[in-house]
Amino acid sequence: MNSQTINLYGAKKKGTFYVKSVPDVGLLKSLGLRAGSEVKLQHRYAFGGPVLLSVGGEYQIAIGKDIAKQIAVGEVDDDDRL
Repeated sequence: MNSQTINLYGAKKKGTFYVKSVPDVGLLKSLGLRAGSEVKLQHRYAFGGPVLLSVGGEYQIAIGKDIAKQIAVGEVDDDDRL
């Protein structure tokens, strides 16, 4: 896996990432966002809006900008999928 850490809000669209750390917000854990989860950034809405994520390829959720900036992720390389 790529060792570079970025925040989720700054991640590239349509990229697939693994979650390195999340803020201590219970709702995020119940939505499946925890360290080690795989997410795909589907869309980043304009003017500081939320980001739309696919979590584990199972469902989509929207996360606000302020929370997304606190979620540390690393990019998944194609080699990691083998």
